[in-house]
Amino acid sequence: MAAGGASRSNAGARLIFNARYRDEEIPLEVERHGSTYRVKLGERWIAADMITAGGLRSLRLEDGTQFLLAHHREGSTHQITIGASRLDIEIVDPLALRRKRGDDHLGDSGIIKALMPGRIARVLVEKGTEVRRGAGLLVLEAMKMENEIPAPADGVVDEIFVKAGETVEGGADLLHLRAI
Repeated sequence: MAAGGASRSNAGARLIFNARYRDEEIPLEVERHGSTYRVKLGERWIAADMITAGGLRSLRLEDGTQFLLAHHREGSTHQITIGASRLDIEIVDPLALRRKRGDDHLGDSGIIKALMPGRIARVLVEKGTEVRRGAGLLVLEAMKMENEIPAPADGVVDEIFVKAGETVEGGADLLHLRAI
């Protein structure tokens, strides 16, 4: 398989992240194709297989080159050792990052909006439900990932504008939360 050359018909779910390495932010996309992973770092696609045998992991590139691999994760920070090189990389979900950048209060309207287009997987509350800050309100599936939308503040759900299964655009009104 040529890097970047797999057809869309056999493509698996694509995950999109941002990786931070040495204060540089690098766009990162990962697709699974059977036992092979395609990884896009910046503008370059790399195809690789992960092999696990006897508790050891190995990374085999499409040209046959193979490296011993060790991985340790703590939160969003990943410590990856390939051969004699160690990388400390922070992997950030773009939707979670957008939520963190948002205000931690309801603002004037109390309207919770979709941060990106997607499909409403589940509505976790009903009209009249009292919620605390951080409680899950609904689950939005975007970019093949389920993202729980939390309450930005304590409040009561006054109105729900969406139903499970509906597709929404970025910026769409999802529900109204009245501050308490």
